[in-house]
Amino acid sequence: MYKQVVYWVKNYGSSGAGDQRAVQDFMECETVEIVSSLKLELANIVQGNFDQENLDKLIGAKRRLRHDSYQEWAKLMLLWIASYKA
Repeated sequence: MYKQVVYWVKNYGSSGAGDQRAVQDFMECETVEIVSSLKLELANIVQGNFDQENLDKLIGAKRRLRHDSYQEWAKLMLLWIASYKA
């Protein structure tokens, strides 16, 4: 579950550059299929289809605390993806 979210965090979201910059790097490097999969997983989080304890372990509670919830974080991620310009 949340394979692409974990992939994003591990490969892009842990660089220290900030999540918005990490989204830009992700969009520049990944295929349309992987981007679509990430968007689907983020949409599920926005809808509340997640276990908070599980996401705390998978992607870290810091993101939840920084954005007040995983749902708010996922909304921002989707916004950054949608506003990305190559």
